Amino acid sequence: MSQMYFFKFLFGEPSPDMAIMDEVQERSFVPLSFELTRQTEIFFEEKLYPQAFNLLLNVVGSGTISSNEVVVPQPEHLAIAATMLVHPNTTTGAELDAEKEAPNIALRLLRLTHALIGSKNAHFHSAFNFTHFESTRQGTRRDSPAPGETILNDKNSLWATAEDFWHAVGWAFNCSVSHPARWKHWQIWLQFICTVLEDDWNERESEFLGAQQRELAERSEREASQGVEPTEQGTRETRRFRKGNNKEDGLGIIRESLIFKYIASNITTYGRDRRIMRAIFADGQPKSAQFSEVFKNELRKSETKQRSSNSKKRSKVVNVDKGEYGDYQSDSDDEYITFSGRISRKISPPAKATKARPTKRTRRGTRNVMDRNAESDTEMLDADHANDLSSLGGYNSLALRQRLLGLLSSVSTRLPKDFVPVDDLYHMFAENIRDLSLPIFQHFITPSNLPGLTMEAHCGLCELLLYLMRESSAPPSNDDYLTSTKLQQCFLPYGAASPTIANNAKISMLLEAMITILHHENAISATPQLKNAAQAGIAHRESASLERGTVEWSYLWESGVRIKFMLDHILP
Repeated sequence: MSQMYFFKFLFGEPSPDMAIMDEVQERSFVPLSFELTRQTEIFFEEKLYPQAFNLLLNVVGSGTISSNEVVVPQPEHLAIAATMLVHPNTTTGAELDAEKEAPNIALRLLRLTHALIGSKNAHFHSAFNFTHFESTRQGTRRDSPAPGETILNDKNSLWATAEDFWHAVGWAFNCSVSHPARWKHWQIWLQFICTVLEDDWNERESEFLGAQQRELAERSEREASQGVEPTEQGTRETRRFRKGNNKEDGLGIIRESLIFKYIASNITTYGRDRRIMRAIFADGQPKSAQFSEVFKNELRKSETKQRSSNSKKRSKVVNVDKGEYGDYQSDSDDEYITFSGRISRKISPPAKATKARPTKRTRRGTRNVMDRNAESDTEMLDADHANDLSSLGGYNSLALRQRLLGLLSSVSTRLPKDFVPVDDLYHMFAENIRDLSLPIFQHFITPSNLPGLTMEAHCGLCELLLYLMRESSAPPSNDDYLTSTKLQQCFLPYGAASPTIANNAKISMLLEAMITILHHENAISATPQLKNAAQAGIAHRESASLERGTVEWSYLWESGVRIKFMLDHILP
């Protein structure tokens, strides 16, 4: 079968022939033969990376239609492929054409293996295993490859150089803010890993639920045949499955998931969960400096790029007689890159005082015009900054952070005693979300932007944020779940405890999100009492925000307009 067929399968709409493939009920998976394994290793040792990956691509895809046997690459080969997605020698520091081409072919192999074989059968659990501290205990140092060594060496791979999964995640998100050239490659790796983690979790959860249903059905049939009433026993059995706190709860297959392995293998015992949160919300600032470079000298450019940059500098003409000084008068050398990736200027020593003719005083009218122009420019910069998502790396970075939060929510729901209770997890979510800038806060709490969280989980997160941010005069509620009455009495009429424009805008956005969720569940209607509470709350929050005409005021006002529109035109 041609490779184009598989590219269409991976990246485009499936062809009609895929229906034939879907009808195959059982498919056997066989390991790569010794001869092909040895040939692949020879290609890797000779740094013929495209040849090695093309060989594996052809082998994996050769028997998908003609037979029911699918060849599974060795976990070591998949580990190398994932490493090449981000290793400096094959990305930003690549010198040879084979090194530059390797990441693209490696990604195709990983996607094809995942699509045809699946996370569990492809043994990603073994391939994507972090062994940094195992190597350290064996005396292996974390160094860059020596001359003659290749990425094949265990100590040079991603899985040995990164301390654990959360170290790689934290560094990747730091790169999304501070090092765009590296983020270009880490983003691809993280997107694939998130897909693997999600599919692996869903597959294991489906198997667990299927086994649970089969066991309950068998027990009910057994008790029915013996004339025993199955109701009470079945209830106890269902309760036993839901506890998930002992060896016989049937959750062993869930505990073997890759995401739980990464959680349980966190390098710290104290503060494990908060370290995970810091990795997901890493923003390139000094507080995120604990997630440092995964590879040594990772930010160093390749020699080819350095020579190209130096040649460009030398190519600038210097002719003193004509007043051409090349880049000698450029102040680029007076700039340095901070940890957060922002450009700052070095402070030059003050020049010697020289007698100069005093400048003519600006006329009053002219000065006012200049001041107004300066204020206008400042407001435009503030507006651009307020609408900017770059403080957390942009949309793609935010989407990946949300996918990881969704995975943690699933693990906490299924394994609360092994990981952390759901309420405690949402408190950690809220701690990291409540102080974000308005555009990023809105992106996190908008229902359509959090596909990884269930509606119930998303509603619980918004409700927790409201409890933390609302004013103290708001009454409590004994209802465990959000209802239209609870929303009307406890949340809609009130503002923020700290009545700044930004905090009131966040309160309004949370109320907007909760109305959307209740509408999606058909649990809310626009009664006169609900409309009055909403309008009173909008007026209260706007009156408490004294500064008008700012970007924060725009967020507050627009959210109130959307709430009114939903009440008048969308809700039944």
